[in-house]
Amino acid sequence: MSLSETAVRRRTLVSSAAMLLSNVRAAATHNRTPASTDRIEGMLLGGLVGDALGGPVEFHSDPRSLKLCQARAWDDQPLTDERLQELSSSLVLLPYAGIRDAVAPYGPWQKSAPAGTLTDDSRHKIVLLRAIRSLLDRSADAPASQAGVAVRLKKSDIAHQLIDFQARPAGGDSAQIQELNEEGFREYRLASRWLLGERDPGLALPVERLWGGVNNCSGQMMFPPLAACFAGRPEDAYKAAWDLDFIDAPAARDMLAALVAGLAEILHSRYDSMSPEQKLAALRQTMESTDPYRQAKIPFAGRQLNKWLRLSDGLVERAQGSPQRLYRLLEDEGKPVYWWDAHFTLLVPLTILQLCRLQPLAALHLTLDFGHDTDSYAQVLGCLVGAIYGASVFPAAMQKAVCATLKLDYQEDVSQWLITLRDYARRCDGTP
Repeated sequence: MSLSETAVRRRTLVSSAAMLLSNVRAAATHNRTPASTDRIEGMLLGGLVGDALGGPVEFHSDPRSLKLCQARAWDDQPLTDERLQELSSSLVLLPYAGIRDAVAPYGPWQKSAPAGTLTDDSRHKIVLLRAIRSLLDRSADAPASQAGVAVRLKKSDIAHQLIDFQARPAGGDSAQIQELNEEGFREYRLASRWLLGERDPGLALPVERLWGGVNNCSGQMMFPPLAACFAGRPEDAYKAAWDLDFIDAPAARDMLAALVAGLAEILHSRYDSMSPEQKLAALRQTMESTDPYRQAKIPFAGRQLNKWLRLSDGLVERAQGSPQRLYRLLEDEGKPVYWWDAHFTLLVPLTILQLCRLQPLAALHLTLDFGHDTDSYAQVLGCLVGAIYGASVFPAAMQKAVCATLKLDYQEDVSQWLITLRDYARRCDGTP
Protein backbone atom coordinates (compact mmCIF):
# COMPACT_ATOMS: atom_id res chain seq x y z
CA MET A 1 0.00 0.00 0.00
CA SER A 2 1.43 3.42 -0.95
CA LEU A 3 1.79 6.28 1.52
CA SER A 4 -0.96 8.28 -0.19
CA GLU A 5 -3.30 5.29 -0.03
CA THR A 6 -2.46 4.87 3.66
CA ALA A 7 -3.27 8.52 4.33
CA VAL A 8 -6.60 8.26 2.52
CA ARG A 9 -7.44 5.10 4.45
CA ARG A 10 -6.61 6.81 7.75
CA ARG A 11 -8.85 9.77 6.95
CA THR A 12 -11.65 7.42 5.92
CA LEU A 13 -11.37 5.51 9.19
CA VAL A 14 -11.40 8.72 11.21
CA SER A 15 -14.42 10.11 9.35
CA SER A 16 -16.36 6.88 9.87
CA ALA A 17 -15.41 6.55 13.56
CA ALA A 18 -18.26 8.80 14.77
CA MET A 19 -20.83 6.64 12.97
CA LEU A 20 -19.19 3.50 14.33
CA LEU A 21 -19.35 4.85 17.88
CA SER A 22 -22.98 5.83 17.48
CA ASN A 23 -23.95 2.37 16.24
CA VAL A 24 -21.99 0.53 18.93
CA ARG A 25 -23.38 2.64 21.76
CA ALA A 26 -26.95 2.39 20.46
CA ALA A 27 -26.66 -1.40 20.39
CA ALA A 28 -25.09 -1.45 23.84
CA THR A 29 -28.04 0.39 25.41
CA HIS A 30 -30.30 -2.50 24.40
CA ASN A 31 -27.89 -5.32 25.12
CA ARG A 32 -25.03 -4.40 27.43
CA THR A 33 -22.25 -6.91 26.88
CA PRO A 34 -19.25 -7.40 29.15
CA ALA A 35 -15.80 -5.98 28.79
CA SER A 36 -13.16 -7.93 26.90
CA THR A 37 -11.16 -9.69 29.62
CA ASP A 38 -8.37 -10.56 27.21
CA ARG A 39 -7.91 -6.97 26.09
CA ILE A 40 -8.14 -5.67 29.67
CA GLU A 41 -5.33 -8.06 30.53
CA GLY A 42 -3.51 -6.84 27.42
CA MET A 43 -3.84 -3.23 28.58
CA LEU A 44 -2.48 -4.09 32.04
CA LEU A 45 0.39 -6.18 30.70
CA GLY A 46 1.12 -3.59 28.03
CA GLY A 47 1.68 -0.88 30.60
CA LEU A 48 4.10 -3.12 32.50
CA VAL A 49 5.92 -4.39 29.40
CA GLY A 50 6.31 -0.88 27.98
CA ASP A 51 7.66 0.40 31.28
CA ALA A 52 10.15 -2.48 31.54
CA LEU A 53 11.26 -2.00 27.92
CA GLY A 54 11.86 1.70 28.34
CA GLY A 55 13.32 1.75 31.84
CA PRO A 56 16.92 0.78 31.04
CA VAL A 57 17.28 3.27 28.18
CA GLU A 58 15.33 6.21 29.65
CA PHE A 59 17.26 9.47 29.10
CA HIS A 60 20.37 7.52 28.16
CA SER A 61 23.25 9.91 27.45
CA ASP A 62 24.38 7.97 24.37
CA PRO A 63 21.44 6.06 22.86
CA ARG A 64 23.48 5.12 19.78
CA SER A 65 25.65 2.91 21.98
CA LEU A 66 22.64 0.76 22.90
CA LYS A 67 21.54 -2.36 21.08
CA LEU A 68 18.47 -0.75 19.62
CA CYS A 69 17.42 -0.29 16.01
CA GLN A 70 19.49 2.87 15.40
CA ALA A 71 16.70 4.48 13.37
CA ARG A 72 18.28 7.90 13.89
CA ALA A 73 21.14 6.77 11.68
CA TRP A 74 18.88 5.53 8.88
CA ASP A 75 18.26 7.57 5.79
CA ASP A 76 14.85 9.15 5.19
CA GLN A 77 13.48 6.17 3.30
CA PRO A 78 10.06 4.90 4.46
CA LEU A 79 9.58 1.76 6.48
CA THR A 80 9.14 -1.40 4.44
CA ASP A 81 7.24 -4.52 5.46
CA GLU A 82 10.59 -6.29 5.83
CA ARG A 83 11.97 -3.63 8.16
CA LEU A 84 8.80 -3.61 10.25
CA GLN A 85 9.12 -7.37 10.66
CA GLU A 86 12.76 -6.98 11.62
CA LEU A 87 11.88 -4.37 14.23
CA SER A 88 9.17 -6.61 15.68
CA SER A 89 11.30 -9.75 15.87
CA SER A 90 14.33 -8.01 17.39
CA LEU A 91 12.54 -6.29 20.28
CA VAL A 92 13.81 -7.61 23.64
CA LEU A 93 13.70 -6.65 27.29
CA LEU A 94 17.11 -5.30 28.27
CA PRO A 95 18.67 -5.77 31.71
CA TYR A 96 19.92 -2.66 33.49
CA ALA A 97 23.37 -4.19 34.02
CA GLY A 98 25.88 -2.51 31.74
CA ILE A 99 23.41 0.21 30.75
CA ARG A 100 22.25 1.79 33.98
CA ASP A 101 23.70 0.00 36.98
CA ALA A 102 22.75 2.60 39.61
CA VAL A 103 19.47 2.89 41.49
CA ALA A 104 17.17 5.87 40.94
CA PRO A 105 14.07 7.18 42.75
CA TYR A 106 12.05 7.23 39.52
CA GLY A 107 13.80 4.21 37.98
CA PRO A 108 14.96 0.83 39.32
CA TRP A 109 15.31 0.39 43.08
CA GLN A 110 18.11 -2.17 42.86
CA LYS A 111 21.53 -2.09 41.26
CA SER A 112 22.07 -3.86 37.94
CA ALA A 113 18.38 -4.76 37.89
CA PRO A 114 17.31 -7.70 35.69
CA ALA A 115 15.27 -7.48 32.52
CA GLY A 116 11.62 -6.87 33.31
CA THR A 117 12.30 -4.56 36.27
CA LEU A 118 9.68 -1.84 36.63
CA THR A 119 9.97 1.90 37.29
CA ASP A 120 7.75 4.65 38.70
CA ASP A 121 5.33 4.30 35.77
CA SER A 122 4.25 0.92 37.17
CA ARG A 123 4.53 1.95 40.82
CA HIS A 124 1.83 4.53 40.15
CA LYS A 125 -0.45 1.82 38.79
CA ILE A 126 0.23 -0.23 41.91
CA VAL A 127 -0.94 2.77 43.96
CA LEU A 128 -4.26 2.77 42.09
CA LEU A 129 -4.82 -0.98 42.38
CA ARG A 130 -3.97 -0.97 46.09
CA ALA A 131 -6.38 1.91 46.64
CA ILE A 132 -9.18 -0.02 44.92
CA ARG A 133 -8.35 -3.22 46.80
CA SER A 134 -8.35 -1.39 50.14
CA LEU A 135 -11.72 0.19 49.34
CA LEU A 136 -13.23 -3.18 48.42
CA ASP A 137 -11.88 -4.75 51.61
CA ARG A 138 -13.48 -2.00 53.68
CA SER A 139 -16.79 -2.28 51.86
CA ALA A 140 -16.80 -6.04 52.42
CA ASP A 141 -16.86 -5.35 56.15
CA ALA A 142 -19.79 -2.94 55.86
CA PRO A 143 -23.24 -3.87 57.26
CA ALA A 144 -25.39 -6.13 55.10
CA SER A 145 -27.86 -3.27 54.64
CA GLN A 146 -25.23 -1.50 52.47
CA ALA A 147 -24.64 -4.46 50.14
CA GLY A 148 -26.37 -2.78 47.19
CA VAL A 149 -24.90 0.68 47.73
CA ALA A 150 -22.54 1.90 45.03
CA VAL A 151 -18.92 2.20 46.13
CA ARG A 152 -16.65 4.78 44.53
CA LEU A 153 -12.97 5.54 44.96
CA LYS A 154 -12.11 9.02 46.23
CA LYS A 155 -9.07 11.27 46.00
CA SER A 156 -8.42 10.56 49.66
CA ASP A 157 -8.05 6.82 48.89
CA ILE A 158 -5.32 7.62 46.36
CA ALA A 159 -3.67 10.04 48.79
CA HIS A 160 -3.47 7.44 51.56
CA GLN A 161 -1.83 4.92 49.22
CA LEU A 162 0.72 7.47 47.99
CA ILE A 163 1.65 8.20 51.59
CA ASP A 164 1.78 4.55 52.66
CA PHE A 165 3.46 3.06 49.58
CA GLN A 166 6.09 0.42 50.37
CA ALA A 167 8.06 -2.12 48.34
CA ARG A 168 10.85 -4.60 49.00
CA PRO A 169 12.67 -5.24 45.72
CA ALA A 170 14.55 -8.52 45.84
CA GLY A 171 18.29 -8.06 46.31
CA GLY A 172 17.94 -4.42 47.30
CA ASP A 173 19.36 -2.78 50.40
CA SER A 174 16.44 -2.01 52.74
CA ALA A 175 17.80 1.34 53.94
CA GLN A 176 18.53 2.43 50.39
CA ILE A 177 15.09 1.32 49.20
CA GLN A 178 13.47 3.35 51.96
CA GLU A 179 15.47 6.40 50.87
CA LEU A 180 14.46 5.88 47.24
CA ASN A 181 10.85 5.40 48.29
CA GLU A 182 10.88 8.66 50.21
CA GLU A 183 12.51 10.61 47.41
CA GLY A 184 10.44 9.11 44.59
CA PHE A 185 7.12 9.85 46.32
CA ARG A 186 8.08 12.98 48.28
CA GLU A 187 6.25 15.53 46.14
CA TYR A 188 3.15 13.36 45.84
CA ARG A 189 3.11 12.82 49.60
CA LEU A 190 3.37 16.53 50.36
CA ALA A 191 0.34 17.14 48.12
CA SER A 192 -1.51 14.11 49.52
CA ARG A 193 -1.16 15.25 53.12
CA TRP A 194 -2.43 18.70 52.16
CA LEU A 195 -5.42 17.10 50.43
CA LEU A 196 -6.12 15.13 53.61
CA GLY A 197 -6.15 18.33 55.68
CA GLU A 198 -2.65 18.57 57.12
CA ARG A 199 -1.10 22.05 57.18
CA ASP A 200 2.33 21.51 58.74
CA PRO A 201 4.62 22.94 56.00
CA GLY A 202 7.22 20.33 56.84
CA LEU A 203 4.80 17.55 55.90
CA ALA A 204 2.20 19.06 53.59
CA LEU A 205 2.16 21.64 50.79
CA PRO A 206 -0.67 22.83 48.50
CA VAL A 207 -1.77 20.40 45.84
CA GLU A 208 -1.51 23.16 43.21
CA ARG A 209 2.24 23.34 43.89
CA LEU A 210 2.82 19.75 42.70
CA TRP A 211 5.50 19.78 39.96
CA GLY A 212 5.14 23.54 39.68
CA GLY A 213 1.91 23.23 37.75
CA VAL A 214 3.68 21.53 34.82
CA ASN A 215 1.37 19.45 32.63
CA ASN A 216 3.30 16.23 33.17
CA CYS A 217 2.29 12.60 32.72
CA SER A 218 1.70 11.54 36.35
CA GLY A 219 -1.92 10.64 35.70
CA GLN A 220 -1.03 8.71 32.56
CA MET A 221 1.21 6.52 34.69
CA MET A 222 -1.46 5.83 37.31
CA PHE A 223 -4.98 5.78 35.93
CA PRO A 224 -5.22 3.82 32.61
CA PRO A 225 -6.35 0.60 34.43
CA LEU A 226 -9.46 2.51 35.54
CA ALA A 227 -10.78 2.15 31.98
CA ALA A 228 -11.48 -1.53 32.67
CA CYS A 229 -14.21 -0.57 35.13
CA PHE A 230 -16.22 1.49 32.64
CA ALA A 231 -16.11 -0.51 29.40
CA GLY A 232 -18.41 1.02 26.80
CA ARG A 233 -19.11 4.04 29.06
CA PRO A 234 -16.53 6.66 28.07
CA GLU A 235 -18.18 9.64 29.72
CA ASP A 236 -18.42 7.79 33.04
CA ALA A 237 -14.78 6.77 32.62
CA TYR A 238 -13.74 10.35 31.91
CA LYS A 239 -15.53 11.67 34.99
CA ALA A 240 -14.16 8.93 37.22
CA ALA A 241 -10.58 9.68 36.13
CA TRP A 242 -11.08 13.43 36.39
CA ASP A 243 -12.56 13.14 39.89
CA LEU A 244 -9.60 11.08 41.16
CA ASP A 245 -6.72 12.85 39.46
CA PHE A 246 -5.29 15.43 41.84
CA ILE A 247 -1.70 14.70 40.77
CA ASP A 248 -2.03 16.50 37.40
CA ALA A 249 -2.41 20.12 36.31
CA PRO A 250 -5.76 20.84 34.59
CA ALA A 251 -4.77 20.36 30.93
CA ALA A 252 -2.92 17.14 31.74
CA ARG A 253 -5.92 16.02 33.77
CA ASP A 254 -8.14 16.43 30.72
CA MET A 255 -5.69 14.49 28.55
CA LEU A 256 -5.56 11.65 31.05
CA ALA A 257 -9.34 11.52 31.49
CA ALA A 258 -9.79 11.47 27.70
CA LEU A 259 -7.27 8.64 27.36
CA VAL A 260 -9.15 6.60 29.99
CA ALA A 261 -12.41 7.35 28.14
CA GLY A 262 -10.94 6.16 24.84
CA LEU A 263 -9.59 2.97 26.38
CA ALA A 264 -12.91 2.34 28.14
CA GLU A 265 -14.79 2.66 24.85
CA ILE A 266 -12.77 0.10 22.93
CA LEU A 267 -12.53 -2.35 25.85
CA HIS A 268 -16.22 -3.09 25.35
CA SER A 269 -16.52 -6.60 23.96
CA ARG A 270 -18.51 -5.31 20.97
CA TYR A 271 -15.16 -4.22 19.54
CA ASP A 272 -13.69 -7.73 19.72
CA SER A 273 -14.41 -8.51 16.08
CA MET A 274 -13.36 -5.12 14.73
CA SER A 275 -10.06 -4.44 13.03
CA PRO A 276 -7.14 -2.76 14.86
CA GLU A 277 -7.60 0.26 12.59
CA GLN A 278 -11.25 0.55 13.60
CA LYS A 279 -10.40 0.24 17.28
CA LEU A 280 -7.73 2.93 17.09
CA ALA A 281 -10.02 5.25 15.12
CA ALA A 282 -12.77 4.74 17.71
CA LEU A 283 -10.35 5.41 20.57
CA ARG A 284 -9.14 8.62 18.93
CA GLN A 285 -12.66 9.79 18.13
CA THR A 286 -13.79 9.02 21.68
CA MET A 287 -10.90 10.97 23.18
CA GLU A 288 -11.81 14.01 21.12
CA SER A 289 -15.59 13.81 21.49
CA THR A 290 -15.76 12.95 25.21
CA ASP A 291 -15.75 16.41 26.76
CA PRO A 292 -18.30 16.52 29.60
CA TYR A 293 -16.82 19.70 31.09
CA ARG A 294 -16.70 21.54 27.73
CA GLN A 295 -12.94 22.00 27.61
CA ALA A 296 -13.22 22.77 23.89
CA LYS A 297 -15.45 25.77 24.70
CA ILE A 298 -12.94 27.54 26.94
CA PRO A 299 -12.67 31.08 25.53
CA PHE A 300 -9.45 31.85 23.68
CA ALA A 301 -7.61 28.77 24.95
CA GLY A 302 -9.79 25.93 23.65
CA ARG A 303 -8.81 22.34 24.36
CA GLN A 304 -5.11 21.48 24.16
CA LEU A 305 -5.81 17.76 23.70
CA ASN A 306 -7.57 18.28 20.37
CA LYS A 307 -4.67 20.33 19.04
CA TRP A 308 -2.19 17.55 19.72
CA LEU A 309 -4.44 14.79 18.41
CA ARG A 310 -4.79 16.62 15.12
CA LEU A 311 -1.09 17.38 14.96
CA SER A 312 -0.30 13.67 15.32
CA ASP A 313 -2.05 12.90 12.03
CA GLY A 314 -0.25 15.73 10.27
CA LEU A 315 3.15 14.62 11.53
CA VAL A 316 2.59 11.04 10.38
CA GLU A 317 1.62 12.18 6.89
CA ARG A 318 4.57 14.55 6.61
CA ALA A 319 7.01 11.92 7.85
CA GLN A 320 6.13 9.84 4.77
CA GLY A 321 6.93 6.58 6.53
CA SER A 322 10.41 7.65 7.69
CA PRO A 323 11.19 7.18 11.42
CA GLN A 324 14.13 9.58 11.22
CA ARG A 325 11.94 12.29 9.73
CA LEU A 326 9.19 11.68 12.31
CA TYR A 327 11.71 11.93 15.15
CA ARG A 328 12.79 15.36 13.90
CA LEU A 329 9.20 16.53 13.51
CA LEU A 330 8.28 15.36 17.02
CA GLU A 331 11.22 17.18 18.58
CA ASP A 332 10.72 20.35 16.53
CA GLU A 333 6.93 20.66 16.54
CA GLY A 334 5.89 18.61 19.58
CA LYS A 335 7.17 21.53 21.65
CA PRO A 336 7.83 19.74 24.94
CA VAL A 337 9.10 21.90 27.77
CA TYR A 338 10.00 18.65 29.48
CA TRP A 339 10.17 15.30 27.72
CA TRP A 340 7.51 14.00 30.11
CA ASP A 341 4.93 16.68 29.26
CA ALA A 342 1.47 15.10 29.14
CA HIS A 343 0.79 16.07 25.52
CA PHE A 344 4.15 14.66 24.43
CA THR A 345 3.71 11.32 26.18
CA LEU A 346 0.51 10.95 24.13
CA LEU A 347 1.87 12.39 20.89
CA VAL A 348 4.91 10.11 20.67
CA PRO A 349 3.12 6.73 20.97
CA LEU A 350 0.18 7.76 18.77
CA THR A 351 2.37 9.00 15.92
CA ILE A 352 4.83 6.12 16.04
CA LEU A 353 2.04 3.53 16.15
CA GLN A 354 0.47 5.05 13.03
CA LEU A 355 3.84 5.34 11.30
CA CYS A 356 4.32 1.59 11.85
CA ARG A 357 0.91 0.84 10.38
CA LEU A 358 -0.26 -0.50 13.75
CA GLN A 359 2.53 -3.07 14.02
CA PRO A 360 2.71 -3.00 17.83
CA LEU A 361 6.14 -4.49 18.54
CA ALA A 362 7.78 -2.50 15.76
CA ALA A 363 6.22 0.66 17.22
CA LEU A 364 7.54 -0.18 20.69
CA HIS A 365 11.01 -0.70 19.22
CA LEU A 366 11.00 2.66 17.45
CA THR A 367 9.69 4.34 20.61
CA LEU A 368 12.74 3.11 22.52
CA ASP A 369 15.03 4.25 19.72
CA PHE A 370 13.44 7.72 19.81
CA GLY A 371 14.88 8.17 23.28
CA HIS A 372 14.07 10.71 26.02
CA ASP A 373 11.33 9.56 28.47
CA THR A 374 11.18 6.10 26.92
CA ASP A 375 9.44 4.24 29.74
CA SER A 376 6.55 6.73 29.84
CA TYR A 377 6.08 6.72 26.06
CA ALA A 378 6.33 2.93 25.88
CA GLN A 379 3.96 2.27 28.77
CA VAL A 380 1.25 4.45 27.18
CA LEU A 381 1.86 2.69 23.86
CA GLY A 382 1.75 -0.69 25.62
CA CYS A 383 -1.63 0.14 27.17
CA LEU A 384 -2.97 1.20 23.77
CA VAL A 385 -1.84 -1.84 21.81
CA GLY A 386 -2.77 -4.23 24.62
CA ALA A 387 -6.30 -2.79 24.63
CA ILE A 388 -6.45 -3.13 20.85
CA TYR A 389 -4.89 -6.57 20.32
CA GLY A 390 -5.13 -8.39 23.65
CA ALA A 391 -2.53 -9.99 25.89
CA SER A 392 -1.11 -12.35 23.25
CA VAL A 393 0.41 -9.44 21.32
CA PHE A 394 3.26 -9.43 23.84
CA PRO A 395 5.75 -12.32 23.65
CA ALA A 396 5.32 -14.87 26.44
CA ALA A 397 8.87 -14.28 27.67
CA MET A 398 8.17 -10.58 28.17
CA GLN A 399 4.95 -11.28 30.02
CA LYS A 400 6.69 -13.78 32.27
CA ALA A 401 9.55 -11.39 33.05
CA VAL A 402 7.41 -8.41 34.04
CA CYS A 403 4.97 -10.54 36.04
CA ALA A 404 7.91 -12.11 37.89
CA THR A 405 9.40 -8.75 38.91
CA LEU A 406 5.96 -7.39 39.79
CA LYS A 407 5.46 -10.32 42.14
CA LEU A 408 9.00 -10.40 43.55
CA ASP A 409 9.46 -6.68 44.15
CA TYR A 410 5.91 -5.55 44.94
CA GLN A 411 3.95 -8.70 45.84
CA GLU A 412 1.42 -7.84 43.13
CA ASP A 413 -0.16 -10.09 40.50
CA VAL A 414 -1.86 -9.15 37.21
CA SER A 415 -4.40 -11.97 37.56
CA GLN A 416 -5.40 -10.48 40.92
CA TRP A 417 -5.60 -7.04 39.32
CA LEU A 418 -8.16 -8.41 36.87
CA ILE A 419 -10.29 -9.68 39.75
CA THR A 420 -9.94 -6.39 41.63
CA LEU A 421 -10.99 -4.32 38.63
CA ARG A 422 -13.90 -6.66 37.87
CA ASP A 423 -15.14 -6.43 41.45
CA TYR A 424 -14.76 -2.65 41.52
CA ALA A 425 -16.68 -2.34 38.25
CA ARG A 426 -19.59 -4.21 39.88
CA ARG A 427 -19.50 -2.17 43.07
CA CYS A 428 -19.39 1.10 41.10
CA ASP A 429 -22.85 0.14 39.86
CA GLY A 430 -24.03 -0.95 43.30
CA THR A 431 -24.03 -4.65 42.40
CA PRO A 432 -23.26 -6.74 45.52
